[in-house]
Amino acid sequence: MKTNKLYRLVNEKKIAGVAAGFARFFEIDPTLMRVLFVLAFFMTAGVPVVVLYIVLWAILPKAIKESEDDADVVKI
Repeated sequence: MKTNKLYRLVNEKKIAGVAAGFARFFEIDPTLMRVLFVLAFFMTAGVPVVVLYIVLWAILPKAIKESEDDADVVKI
């Protein structure tokens, strides 16, 4: 059984890599995850989503891809 771990993907980031990390975790397209974040932003008046994003940015470890051929390698 494959277990996914949640990381910030800094090599695939637009802002901090949080949405890209969630997309990898749920195995969906990163663009779709970013659209979901934007929809959640507008549906909740923005503040809770911004706060959640900043908290996730602070606590999620980075996953840095060393090269195009390597899998994501976590460097802490």
